[in-house]
Amino acid sequence: MGQSMQSMDARSDAPETALGQGGGLVLAAISLAYVALGMVLGFVQGGVAPVLRAQGVELSALRWVYALYLPFGLAFLWAPMVDSWRWPWLGRRTGWILPMQGLSVLALGAIAFVQPAPGAWALLLALGLLATVAAATVDVALDALTVDMVPQAQRAAAAGAKMGGISLGAVLGGGALVAWYPQLGWQGALWLIAAAAALACLPVLALVGPEQQHRLPLLVQRARLLQTLRKPAMGRRLLRLSLLVCSLLALFNFNRLLLLDMGVPLARIGSLLGVVAPLANAAACFLAPLLLRRMPVRRAAWLCAGLCLASACLVWLGCLQAHTGLVITGSILTTAAAAALYVVLGGLMLEWATGDQAATDYALLYGLGRFIGTAALMALPGVIQSIGWPLFQGLVVLGFAASASYFLRLFPKAERGQVAGL
Repeated sequence: MGQSMQSMDARSDAPETALGQGGGLVLAAISLAYVALGMVLGFVQGGVAPVLRAQGVELSALRWVYALYLPFGLAFLWAPMVDSWRWPWLGRRTGWILPMQGLSVLALGAIAFVQPAPGAWALLLALGLLATVAAATVDVALDALTVDMVPQAQRAAAAGAKMGGISLGAVLGGGALVAWYPQLGWQGALWLIAAAAALACLPVLALVGPEQQHRLPLLVQRARLLQTLRKPAMGRRLLRLSLLVCSLLALFNFNRLLLLDMGVPLARIGSLLGVVAPLANAAACFLAPLLLRRMPVRRAAWLCAGLCLASACLVWLGCLQAHTGLVITGSILTTAAAAALYVVLGGLMLEWATGDQAATDYALLYGLGRFIGTAALMALPGVIQSIGWPLFQGLVVLGFAASASYFLRLFPKAERGQVAGL
């Protein structure tokens, strides 16, 4: 018991000390690590499916591509291990980040030698899942590192750094690599992603020293999912947040496939939705923390959700009128508004995850909705093929409107900008 209390005391002192020794270094390392993660996510989300679709693969057959998202939704299952165990080298969190990033690099390098073909789907899926399991573990450990080393006053900035880094990574992984795919090919694209993941380890190495100053025993405290679920108000937060994340995933994940089916060339999609959209996302991630300083959290969340809904309606209208310009404009605005909304949600989740099992809390808050949404994404290509794009887009817009309204009712009407009691 005394050892546990000492561990908690060390944790409570860590944020202020880390910030005093260079909080900018922490945010920079987190941002660069998320740039590499964004490249992986960007290529999986916005590269693999469009590339295969452009090669004539059936829309319904692309459901297996979305299985690569599953580890990011299931990471809460092994997050208690990330919380409970500190490896006997490096720091409590960096000891997970660096080895898992190395494993991701090796898996990506192996994938580069396997050309996408019907006979190689099983091997590609296995290697892809290995890479995304490692990347999802890095994501969990990075979130916990943020909780450990960034004080509450800068949590919104940290959430912006995360989403901004992912957005910039998506410019490369889901934009530049898609646009340059005819020149790079499969092997060149994968090697570039692996190289970026390897380089992202360097700034994390600089955090090992500050983190080791607050050394914890190898077994800090056995983290449990049940302990997270028993937290006050966690049940309603988890339900409403999961529904919102599910609807967000459906809102913007299929726009590139829609444009391909409308006859837009893959290179144009890569340059617009793969470069312009993530840059707009990065700008939104920069502006969102400033927005949170000027207005209550409730108002900022309503504003971001409203912009997201209006932009999605543009996509729907463009789909109904077969107007690719409207679909492209709406898609860019939707992802930017969604990125700003994710910053608001990320700040809330970092606040709700404060405690000795931050990795478990955050992974469950963010991951459960992502897992359910990813499972739905695997089924939706077949649904789209059956009911058509216009009806699908309309149903997604209505679903997002309902889930956003339900989530935002978490906030009390007289909310003053404090989020701890939500």
